[in-house]
Amino acid sequence: MPSPRTLLTRTMPAFALACLLGPAPLAAATPPEHPIGLTGTADAVARVDLAPHQLPGTPGDYDLRARAITLAPGGAINPHSHMGRPGIVRVIKGTVIETRGPVERTLKAGEYWAETAETTHWFRNPSTSETAEIWVVDVVAKKK
Repeated sequence: MPSPRTLLTRTMPAFALACLLGPAPLAAATPPEHPIGLTGTADAVARVDLAPHQLPGTPGDYDLRARAITLAPGGAINPHSHMGRPGIVRVIKGTVIETRGPVERTLKAGEYWAETAETTHWFRNPSTSETAEIWVVDVVAKKK
């Protein structure tokens, strides 16, 4: 059996070279011929008809915007309309109470709402200790 010193002098150069070269490249992934391992791709979570929004101009005048918004405990968004700004919101974490006129509903992680031309609402995080997170995707006019 070789001595520890002999092992060290034999393996150190190879180890140093490996450190300098980095990891070996992986073989390129081959794309599948069709989707695999997916769920929920056939049905939309929600659809918002854009016609009632009567958006002026052309599609090029608008952006599809996606945002992650965190509501602090007791945090709220003031009442606002979605005429001209359609969207879909999904609760990612926590609980959110959405209010439209006299109707109040509680949504938990995984649930969603659509924001149509008729939507005027506000929402809040009812928790006194936990944040809530929502993902908002909406169509907005480009800033000029």
